Amino acid sequence: MRPYTESFEQEQIKKIASLISALSELGQNPTRYKLYTSEIADCLSMGLLLAAVSVSSSLLELFVRDLSVALALQTRLDGDMSRFGEVERELEGDRNNTFESMLTQLEPAVITPSDAESMRTFYKSTRIPFAHGLVRRLGKESVEFLEDHFSLLMRQGKLEGRLEEEALVEIEFVVGMLQRYRPWLIRRYNSTASAQ
Repeated sequence: MRPYTESFEQEQIKKIASLISALSELGQNPTRYKLYTSEIADCLSMGLLLAAVSVSSSLLELFVRDLSVALALQTRLDGDMSRFGEVERELEGDRNNTFESMLTQLEPAVITPSDAESMRTFYKSTRIPFAHGLVRRLGKESVEFLEDHFSLLMRQGKLEGRLEEEALVEIEFVVGMLQRYRPWLIRRYNSTASAQ
């Protein structure tokens, strides 16, 4: 396996280096994303785009859940972040608490409607297909008459094409959402710490 500096074009190398740096910063406390951000950075450093996108998708979902928990704490428990685990368990146990419903709760108090819509699109077009192996949803078009004879090759080609064209953009999107809304979450942590 070759490092990304030997596997990609110069423009992609710059993007990956920038992402690795941003991920390192996002992994810092008080939030709990170090495992995810370091895993994504390690995947990127080895050119493992599929793995990096998959972990990035999970990170976005975790982050949205954390924002949702923090908002619930703010509105119901005077922002007491020491009760984060309690509220998180409650929300995770609620089968009606979907990614969509969390986004709806978060807008416009925490995230903008346009960012919420972008996250919905990402979830439907990236997170669900990658997490569930729905490769046909990843391709832009399909050649019907070839599908029976070359189905496996086409699925693999669609996935590789999607990764080569869009993986870094998708990871940049996740990193951008965390960079944009992490300060709101950190303020919640800091307000609880200063109150103690």
